[in-house]
Amino acid sequence: MKTGTPKKLLSETAYQSILDALFSKQLPFGSRMSQKDLERITGTAVGPIRDALKVLEADGIVKVHPRSGIEVVTPSAELVRSTFQFRTIIERAAVKQFSQHARSQDILDLKNIHLEEINRLKGCDPSSDQTLLVDKIEDQFHTGIVNSLQNELIDISFRRLHLMVRVIKTTSFLSPSTVITSLEEHLKVLDACEMRDSDLAENLIGEHLMNALSRNLGLK
Repeated sequence: MKTGTPKKLLSETAYQSILDALFSKQLPFGSRMSQKDLERITGTAVGPIRDALKVLEADGIVKVHPRSGIEVVTPSAELVRSTFQFRTIIERAAVKQFSQHARSQDILDLKNIHLEEINRLKGCDPSSDQTLLVDKIEDQFHTGIVNSLQNELIDISFRRLHLMVRVIKTTSFLSPSTVITSLEEHLKVLDACEMRDSDLAENLIGEHLMNALSRNLGLK
């Protein structure tokens, strides 16, 4: 007897389809829509969409109003501040652990990835938007550091924070020079980790996240 696609897999597919629609701007942030709208845009059935919306609401991406539809979050200044404040608390603790216990080769590999990306960016059109192209290296750096804590509860919280940062960045414009500045801040943190100077690494990642907050608020 044949069985259909497992319910969990369908829900995960619906979840990713909705996120893809948000990040491709098919679904504008701050808008309201119905489940029917989501069915049409994502090509997903209503059951998996309902399951996906529960997760997205827990993630803080949408608010489900029983009588007035689904509201997509607006990346407000307060949301940006709250997100980066929480990230700073987690990452300051994580980088101390990372600086003390990460393999020297892993630190070197991260440094080389950053240097290659900086060289690529130096050859880019100065007016080009690099927001989407730097997501992978941002993830490697920040998630790699947080994973060093080996704490499942923190990993879950950080996944949601990282997702919220992607939401925030959909309204941002990051030029090559801005991204280079950010990556050079990463390199300073990695240099401190390479020296096994955990206090310096903690201070530098705090400065980096404060600068990132200012950049996302348009203050730098």
